Amino acid sequence: MLVTRRSWPMHRIALAVSSLLVGTAALAQTEAPEAAQASAANAQVLPEVTIRSKYEREDLPSRAPGLKAASGARLGILGATSIVDAPVHVNAYTRELAEDWSALTLQDVLENDSAVVFTTNKNHLLQNFNLRGLDMTAMDIATNGLYGIAPANSVPIEMFERVEVLRGPNVLLSGMPPGSSVAGTVNMVTKRALPRQTIADLTVSYSSHSYFQAHADVGKRFGDEERLGIRFNGVYGKGEMGAKDEDQSRRVGALGLDYLGDRARFSLDLYKSVNKIDGGSPGMFSFAGNAAIVGVGYLLSPPSGDTNMFRGTHGKYDNSGVLARAELDFNSDWQGYIAAGGSEAEGKGLLFGTRAIVTGADGTTRGAIYNVHTKSERRTAEAGVIGKFDTGAIQHRLQLSANILKHKEGTYNTACAYCYTTNMYEPVTPTFPAAPTWGGYTVKNDFRSLAVADTLSFADDKLLLTIGGRHQTVKTPLVSNRSSDYSESRFSPMLAAVVRPWGEQISLFGNYTEGLEPGQVVGTGYTNTGEALAPKVTKQFELGVKVQAGELTHTFSAYQIKRPSFISNNASPLPTLVDDGEQRLRGLEWSAFGNLTKDVSLLGGITYIESEQRNTNLDTYGTPDWRARIGMDWTTPVQGLKVGGRVIYTGKQWLNSANTIRLPSWNRLDLNASYATKLGNIPVRFNGSVENVTDKNYWIGTFSDGFAMPGAPRTFKLSATVSF
Repeated sequence: MLVTRRSWPMHRIALAVSSLLVGTAALAQTEAPEAAQASAANAQVLPEVTIRSKYEREDLPSRAPGLKAASGARLGILGATSIVDAPVHVNAYTRELAEDWSALTLQDVLENDSAVVFTTNKNHLLQNFNLRGLDMTAMDIATNGLYGIAPANSVPIEMFERVEVLRGPNVLLSGMPPGSSVAGTVNMVTKRALPRQTIADLTVSYSSHSYFQAHADVGKRFGDEERLGIRFNGVYGKGEMGAKDEDQSRRVGALGLDYLGDRARFSLDLYKSVNKIDGGSPGMFSFAGNAAIVGVGYLLSPPSGDTNMFRGTHGKYDNSGVLARAELDFNSDWQGYIAAGGSEAEGKGLLFGTRAIVTGADGTTRGAIYNVHTKSERRTAEAGVIGKFDTGAIQHRLQLSANILKHKEGTYNTACAYCYTTNMYEPVTPTFPAAPTWGGYTVKNDFRSLAVADTLSFADDKLLLTIGGRHQTVKTPLVSNRSSDYSESRFSPMLAAVVRPWGEQISLFGNYTEGLEPGQVVGTGYTNTGEALAPKVTKQFELGVKVQAGELTHTFSAYQIKRPSFISNNASPLPTLVDDGEQRLRGLEWSAFGNLTKDVSLLGGITYIESEQRNTNLDTYGTPDWRARIGMDWTTPVQGLKVGGRVIYTGKQWLNSANTIRLPSWNRLDLNASYATKLGNIPVRFNGSVENVTDKNYWIGTFSDGFAMPGAPRTFKLSATVSF
């Protein structure tokens, strides 16, 4: 059979999936869950209990076989739901996955998800990414189900227990995020003190070139009944990381308090996170140029991943946040809750704008550099009730909620706009512009909503039907430093179903969901100046199947997303701004987690996306057609020793919206190992990993329209965790 170059990834990937499914059925085995009994001394006062490992919280879905993913996730207004019962494509990644890769930030975890590609350089102060072909920033990350709490630039992973990734638009489930992304929901679950055990871990880490970090994780429950829990995580790291001679430092402090009453539960989370860079940054490169500067016109070979394009620059991002939650059980079937919190962020220095236009075949480049001052502030609250009841033979899980999110932001910069000549392979040291003067907030958003969702269970859970909707009001009192009276509302419905016609091992699911973005008041220069355009509604249809085969859980899904955009109709003498543009995404996805055999685990997935701008018939830039992330681990016969790795493949993608320059596909091999032992009576765990084993130079993806990012060089990470 003749396989063309274009069909090669599909051919190989289809073969790999088939092999995994066959291997699953033949090799998967069932292991007994971890369990232990309370001691005889406590038997008189405590009921029989199940003891979990210190990586699990009893209020969260348990870890799945392989321990890299969880068996369930929290789906906003739908609550905690098992993966096979969820009417959407969702995965939940565990703390153990983060530790296996010596993860520092959310990016280190999401690199294992095939639906995600990052749109900023590795170890950049900002971490922006693309989920299911739609853009998202760190500011749009949720924390314990609420937006507006997470850091605005980069999310430190050390203070979180789980990372839950729900793919696709879903305004009903969690409301609108501060940045109005419609890509999906990434929810971070904070750590808690665990019952019947004290946590006192110290982790010391090293990353090439010379970055060192210490992380203390301590937690304990207090009182005869262990009702009060305290968990603290502290991080301090400093050294060379990112570009060559670039110095980075990280400081994180996170405190989690909770109290478990007979009928009420309370929790409080606080954190502060500071990131600093000194001595430079990697760059992003345009080859097409702009209206003023003519680019070379074609793609050149990438520079080394640690090339320092902006020596002598510096930047700092400071974040703090707080979230409080209270729950009260009215009776065994009904519960009320209220949550409130907020966050503040301030960034100064080289935060973005690390751009350059390549003008010559030898790498001659015009460099741009910005000194930035940005501030943002978010406040959020939610209250609701959750109830379970029956109507005849139908069981219901009903939730009603009211949500408010206020966000304001301002950004100022002094720019060196392509003001100096350098070279992408041998850069010169630029002059860093003076710091700008802070001039106040320039953007304010006010999102308010009421939501209801009812999950109906029929025929002993063989059919689960979810019906719900959110009435969202969008106000933008300040836009681009101008007062605005924009206020529009929209009711966004959701309809979803899970069907099990052949038993518990196979679930068919489908959903219709929506995402919502603010509209705008039309500015000058149009025939409809002053018109308030309605919020933009992104619509998704998805069908899929979830299969439990032995100790593996598979999710297959197919979806279509249509996202509108405002465009000019180019009429003469003045155009009209209309809601007539559309991005259409059609995709196929497979993800899997669990054990292939007793000693071999799998975590991975494959995503195929076609993304087209319907009004231009051009493909959407920065959206690779194929993405694959396949990771495996082997528990060796040597007690405590585990080795593994992953293969990352990203297909070709357009670099610019004009579809004139295309980035080639790339692949990468990463390896890791861990060894758990005891030094005397003290448990110790060693972790090591190598990313980009072959140290290849490659273009990893795009930042905005036309700018390519080089991938990071070979990177070693080592860590040792001592549990006192």
